[in-house]
Amino acid sequence: MDLIYWYLFPIGIVISILSMSSGISGANFWIPVYLFFIELNPKIVFWLALLTMLFGFGSGVIRNIHQETVNWYIVKQYLIPTVPAAVVGSFLTSYVNEKVLIFIFSSFIFIYGTYQLIVSITIQKAKVKHRKIFWEVGIIAGFLKGLIATGLGKLIVPGMWNHEKIKHPSEVIGSAVVIIFIVNIVAALTRMNPVFVNELIDNRTVLMSVLIFVLPSVVIGGQIGPQIIRNADVNRLKIFISLTLIFISVLIFSRLLA
Repeated sequence: MDLIYWYLFPIGIVISILSMSSGISGANFWIPVYLFFIELNPKIVFWLALLTMLFGFGSGVIRNIHQETVNWYIVKQYLIPTVPAAVVGSFLTSYVNEKVLIFIFSSFIFIYGTYQLIVSITIQKAKVKHRKIFWEVGIIAGFLKGLIATGLGKLIVPGMWNHEKIKHPSEVIGSAVVIIFIVNIVAALTRMNPVFVNELIDNRTVLMSVLIFVLPSVVIGGQIGPQIIRNADVNRLKIFISLTLIFISVLIFSRLLA
């Protein structure tokens, strides 16, 4: 174990704050960081992103529960479709080529970032309250979380914004953080087959050198993020996140084509 990855500490705080304040997966940012700066098998990178998020979102869960910004009805309803779908997606990672996984990941965040940017800069009609739980979206979101370690928050959050049981925007983010945390646990554990565990053991020195800086950083960021969303301009935050995701996807595409 060495200290060459010290720079991951400040990066981790920023990533965790962005994730906690927007309700989207930190894997969107950690996967490219690990791909570009850490020499690891891409499949280990996806798992490491899930593990990293467990600590960051775990910290965020505690903060949101303390702030009473978690709607447990919404959490329970969306866990029903997302958990089994995540199990299926995680199981399939053993049979999908690493470059294909990276391509799917970068394509997804590019499409989502572009869509969210268009939505954020155009005038939207006032949306009426609803009582629907979008199970079909939850199934797709859970599957993507298991397969490429992201997609859950991005897909389920839009349907949560105007649910009649949501009293404040912070409840949407707080509830999404809890859902993502639980599904992350499921996705990370499902990937732990004997072959993959042996790969983790072989790379234990690098993993420990990374985690010693990353884990405390995401715990710190996980405490700050939920406080920011209370007073944040949600639309400006969405625009910033969208542009960031588009930029990240372009970087990853350039790596694949190199």
